[in-house]
Parts: sequence; structure tokens; C-alpha cells
Amino acid sequence: MTLESQMIIIFGATGDLNRRKLIPSLYHLVAKHRLTECTPIICIGRKNLSRDEFITHLSVEDFIKAPTAESMKDLLRRIEYVCFDITSGSSELFAHKIMQIQQQYGCTDNKLIYLALPTSVFHTSAQLIDALDSKTGWKRVVFEKPFGADLHSAQLLNDNIRNILKEDEIYRVDHYLGKELVQNILTLRFANDIFSGAWNNEAIDHVQITVSETLGVEKRAGYYDQIGAVRDMLQNHLLQLLSFVAMEPPIENSTDGLRDEALSVMQSLRPLDKTDIVLGQYGPGTINSKPVNSYLAEAGVKKNSTTETFVAIRAFIDTNRWQGVPFYLRTGKRLEQRYADIKIVFKQRKHHIINRTGQPNTIIIRIQPNSGIAIAFNVQKPGEEDSTESVLMDFCHHCHFGPNTPEAYESILYNIMLGDHSLFPRRDWIEASWAYIDRLRSIADLPVIYSAGSLGPAKADTLLTDDGREWLHEKSEAQALTLANLK
Repeated sequence: MTLESQMIIIFGATGDLNRRKLIPSLYHLVAKHRLTECTPIICIGRKNLSRDEFITHLSVEDFIKAPTAESMKDLLRRIEYVCFDITSGSSELFAHKIMQIQQQYGCTDNKLIYLALPTSVFHTSAQLIDALDSKTGWKRVVFEKPFGADLHSAQLLNDNIRNILKEDEIYRVDHYLGKELVQNILTLRFANDIFSGAWNNEAIDHVQITVSETLGVEKRAGYYDQIGAVRDMLQNHLLQLLSFVAMEPPIENSTDGLRDEALSVMQSLRPLDKTDIVLGQYGPGTINSKPVNSYLAEAGVKKNSTTETFVAIRAFIDTNRWQGVPFYLRTGKRLEQRYADIKIVFKQRKHHIINRTGQPNTIIIRIQPNSGIAIAFNVQKPGEEDSTESVLMDFCHHCHFGPNTPEAYESILYNIMLGDHSLFPRRDWIEASWAYIDRLRSIADLPVIYSAGSLGPAKADTLLTDDGREWLHEKSEAQALTLANLK
């Protein structure tokens, strides 16, 4: 599907987000012939570079697998570089430069404006965005996370943005929601009666949502030490996944129907108790047979920092569907394996005909790596009437659809160009999630130390039920097979 003619304007264009994610994603849209001939990519940066120097700086070929000469040529001809200091340049001069490019390409007045900048500097670009207003065409402005650092700062930021933009012009990006398997959560639930009928507290014992990273803070130590795992990962990625898993079927078939139900999940979360929270910070250890430093030894981390690099919570959603079902959310750095998944673990029942129980039936949604969906169920072992074995049916996403399915940012950009808000959190969801996180941070104990290369703090196991602990530590053959696929 070819999209409407539009100008794509990227602020902060000399940064890594543009080089590694945005430009490669735009390449794929170009290669799929989804951009019209009059869709320029206008890159705004403070560095005094010529257009050719900027394209060299992008190093486009380094971030695109096997580009074709034709598509690369088409992408590069669209790129324009505008050297402009957003803190000191006049809005009139900026509008004039953009108008010149618009006339050069014969563009419509449609504008997609991507702020690849911290939201904290939004006020410096607000006047420039306002100067691009026009009577015809649409304007869509994209903001990267983190959207605030707490409820108060998020509310202030939302108020500042709403001074110049309408809510339907605002797109708040959580790149996790662009991942194919995250979007497939809704399809799995609402397009398959085999699952939707059992998606409730009568059948489900508990849910585990895990984002496990082997990397440390790398070059982000200065930023990360101010933020920590709770605000960097839990407030957005994990709570978004929770919303998708737990939401009710939307009443209306519209963008806001979906976002209304996501908000309802946030509003139905039971306030956390201190015993529902475990924070951790990685100490020295070994990952992939290589020794790694502790968090406190990382360059850029404050001496005696109490910033958490791991968080685990036990959450409850007080609705008829989920009453009594614990949701275990975990994320951490320097853990044993790199993966992100959601496990829907069903209750174990002994049936009078079979007169035995097996391992719990489980749906495993693998977000990364090796995206896919697996189902663990029990079969009788041949010749052993009293013995069952847990086996796995496994759908591999790239095996079925091929390796060239859209990356997260390609899906995100495509949905913005279509004007589809469904994958972008609304203001009320952002503020409700921050209210939940602010309470968590106010009552949580200081982080405990865990060894790099481990599963995280041993204390986090105490949040889980006995069945949950067993499943976490790979007791079932099906779970072991799934984790082997992740390696």
C-alpha cells in the first residue's frame, strides 16, 4: 500500500536512533514502494555538515542487511540535511528552509515530525513545530520514551505539548509495541476461540512477563544511573505487555476502543505492597564464561549508587476476569540469558478418568529472540499408563513468514504514516502508569546484590508460588526445550 505524500522531518538526525533505526526502517519502506515520489526525508541537526558529509556520517550500509542498489539510490535521493540549532535559530528561518524543500519536491502539507531527542527538550522545538502549522494537510509529531520521569513531570510535559498539539497529532513511541509478536498477542487472544474461552482466572494459574538482558549499562551509565530498571523498562515496556495480555475485548472497533481497555487495566491494578517488590543491582560475575564487573564498577556510575538494575513485582488486577491471578513482571541487566517472553501458565487439575496430573499447560509467547508462540501440553508416555510427558507445539515466526518481516521501527513509522494510534499509548495511560510506578518507588526496599550471570536476586523467587518457582527454574521438559531454542 502506497502512503500519502508527506514530508518526514527528523530532529536529532545525527544521533544513533536515526542512524540505526529510523533511516534503515525508511529504507525498507522505500524498498516496498510504500513512499510516494514526493516524500523527502528532512534531517535536522546542529553539526555543520554538507548533505554528502551527512550521508557519509549515516553509514547507511552498516545498518541495512543486503540493500539493493536501486532501493538505496531511491532512499539517498530523498535525504536532505538542514544544519539548524533548535535552541537559538528563529522559527521563521526554520519554516523558510522547510518550505524550500517542500517546493523542491512538490510535497503536500502533510508532515511527520520525529523528535529523536529527549522529551525534556521539547520546549526548545515547540515553536519550530508550531511554525510549520498549515491550513491544509495533517501534522503528526512523534515522541520517544521516556515520557517523563514521574507522574508530575509527565503531566507537565503533556500540558506543554497540548499547548501546541491536539491529542490526535501526538504519537508517544514505545518501540516494544512495534514488535510483531507483541502485536500478535491481540490476534492470539481475540482471533482464536480456542484460547479466548480459557483466558481467565478459572483456567489460568499465573502469568509471567520477563525481559532478561545479558548486557550491562554499556555507554548509557550516566543516563541509567539517574533512571534505573523500574523507570527504564517496567513503566513502559512491561506494563504495556501487561495491558495487552490482560485487557478486555474492545467494545468498539476503533483505535480508542483498544486504548480504553489498556487504560482500564492500569486503573484496575491493585496497589502494590512492599512484599510484592524486589529490586536488585548486579555485582561481579560471569556471563558466557567471561568475567564482568559489578554495576558500581561501571564507568559513569556514582560511587555507592543505589540505582536498581533488576526489578520483579507480583501484580494483581482486580477485575472479574483476573481476580486472584498473580502477574509476575521481571526485568534485569547482566542476567543469565537474553530473552523476552510471556508465559501463560494454566492450572493443574487431576481428572477422575485420567487420575493423574502432568506439568501445567502453558502458552509461551517469545518476543525475542527467535520470535514465536509455543504451547506445552501433556501426553501419555508409550507403555506407561501412569506417566505423562510435557511436549511442545512450536510456531516459529521467521520460519513461517521469512526473515524479512518488519522490524519494530518500520511498523511504528508505517502506522504513524497511516494515522493509526492503536500502538501508541495515550496521555491517560501514561499518567496512570506513572502513578503506579511512583507508589512502587516510594515503598520499595533498597536493591539487593545479585551475581552477574545469574537469574537475579534469590529473593525474587519468594514472590512466586511453588508452581511458579518450579517453572522459572526449568523443571519441565517443554520449558527446557523452549529455553534451548532461545539460546
